[in-house]
Amino acid sequence: MLKQLVNECVIKLAIRPDGPILVKSGIETVSGPDMAFVRTWRDGEPQVYLPGSSLKGVLRSHAERITRTFNETKACDPFSKKGPTMSCGHRFERRKKREELNNSLVYAQSCPICRLFGSTWYGGRLATADAYAEGRPPGVEQRDGVGIDRFTGGAARGAKFELEVVTSGTFVTILHIRNFELWQLGLVGFLLQDLKDGLIRVGMGKSRGLGKVRGEVRSIRVDFLGPQAPAPGNGTLTLKGIGSLVPSEMADAYGMVHPDEVTVTFSGEWQGGEGHIRHTARFTDEDFPWAALGRRWVDYIQVYERPLEMALERFTGGA
Repeated sequence: MLKQLVNECVIKLAIRPDGPILVKSGIETVSGPDMAFVRTWRDGEPQVYLPGSSLKGVLRSHAERITRTFNETKACDPFSKKGPTMSCGHRFERRKKREELNNSLVYAQSCPICRLFGSTWYGGRLATADAYAEGRPPGVEQRDGVGIDRFTGGAARGAKFELEVVTSGTFVTILHIRNFELWQLGLVGFLLQDLKDGLIRVGMGKSRGLGKVRGEVRSIRVDFLGPQAPAPGNGTLTLKGIGSLVPSEMADAYGMVHPDEVTVTFSGEWQGGEGHIRHTARFTDEDFPWAALGRRWVDYIQVYERPLEMALERFTGGA
């Protein structure tokens, strides 16, 4: 989006299975289970892990559901090519045939979910790293499954299969949000709370009871770069979104909220000061201002309206 970095948030997240989970490998096995868990070569041996792409996908899907509780059209459907939930990427693909598009216009006219997670036209603010096992090796089991006959409700003849699931262990990943608006951190906070509560499932077989996990935020680091970076004082810190860290003309061009600031109580670790390029605030999950940021998300999505150029195309349908 920008050729400069003005703020970023790094969240260390631990994920634990709360039952069997299966992230299926795309590689067929000659011998072994029909559905094997995805693996990577690490520390000199093959290890099961949770791909960052899979984690980002389930977070995005859950964020879309949260957003659509306000209004169905406030979040596009990445797979839809027509109608009121046509994907932002497909819409821009059609528009490029008759008008010139640039980064600021694409960001300004994308739906809130595409602004955070990205689309085929825009890389997004949130990146999710692969989650690797920490400490003791995860518990891996092999289980039997069977297809169901839709007429009898019993087991279908010849439809038995084997699957490999992970039932225990701790996987650690990093969520990295760059050049964020404060409402985007608020939405991430709602996602993390639902992950803690076991409301987000990963992998396949969710309707068969697989995929339940629970998350734990280990640490949160917020960085500010440049002359507009805030500094703590009197036990408080003013968190600034990108709209308060770039010129107002740029914020307007990108459709950013500005000013975008919230002053919160701060008693954590601070690194920075005069002569520093990077200024860093470190929080625990308990003292991070999720409530204040969550309010920013709710306020933002309640007043958000689809840009007219996008809304008209979505209701015309067609390809």
